[in-house]
Amino acid sequence: MAFRNRLIMGIAIACSLVLSNCAFPVRPGYDRKSGSYKRYRVPKKEVVEADTTTIDSQEELVQEEILAAASKNTGNNQANASDSVVASTLDSTGKNLTPQTDSLALSDSSANKGTVTKKQKQDSTQVRNSDTTKVAVNATTKTVEKQTEKTTDKASAKKTDKATKKQTKPAAKPTNLEKYAKEWLGAKYVYGAASKKKTDCSGYVMQVYKGFYGISLDHSAQHIYDDGRGYSIKRKKLQEGDLVFFGNFWKISHVGIYLKGNRFIHASTSKGVVITSMDDNYWSSKYKGARRFK
Repeated sequence: MAFRNRLIMGIAIACSLVLSNCAFPVRPGYDRKSGSYKRYRVPKKEVVEADTTTIDSQEELVQEEILAAASKNTGNNQANASDSVVASTLDSTGKNLTPQTDSLALSDSSANKGTVTKKQKQDSTQVRNSDTTKVAVNATTKTVEKQTEKTTDKASAKKTDKATKKQTKPAAKPTNLEKYAKEWLGAKYVYGAASKKKTDCSGYVMQVYKGFYGISLDHSAQHIYDDGRGYSIKRKKLQEGDLVFFGNFWKISHVGIYLKGNRFIHASTSKGVVITSMDDNYWSSKYKGARRFK
């Protein structure tokens, strides 16, 4: 019994060892231990790198042809160099064949060189002297020219300064309104104009006020009358420089500048710029009021 048990135990151990060494394929299915489905294990493929060091036969032939052409060029250059060396040696040997003639030629050339160098020295000294004199003359002429330019520049600068001073001097402002306003006397009446030769009533007032008071007004009698900068003045309290307006029931049609002595200067349609009395029958009937802008 004991032997039988031992035999059975040995067989069981051997079977277990064999089974442990054997690798069984993994089958898919539900695994109770892991709690998930088993999958096939796919073996990884090794990536083989391509050999890029191989060179085509055509490229090798092209490289061989380039090397052969380069070797030919170097051979030709060496041959040309050898030919030039041979030619130089022949020339030197040819000169050495006649040493006497060469020595005579050298002596003659040395003598000629001596005479030439003396002449060259004399010529160079003469040229240097002439150059120094020219330089001195040029320097003196330049200094004289600079001095004359400076004097002329100063004179021209003084003249320009005087001219600019004359131009930059501001024109004296007029102090007498009547005298200033009379500069337009005789100017013709032209509707829409505003100059000392041709003007209308509002253009004349606009010019006088701009030049004497520095006040800019509109080129319209109605607009000047409605301008908020001016304030109404009674006829009994009129002063020189006040603007007097004339018109009808509907609008203002004429404007003038009041002067001392119950007069006003204006541009009338019939006579142009004239001085008229405020008591004139025609204008007193059309009087609409006065404004003061001063």
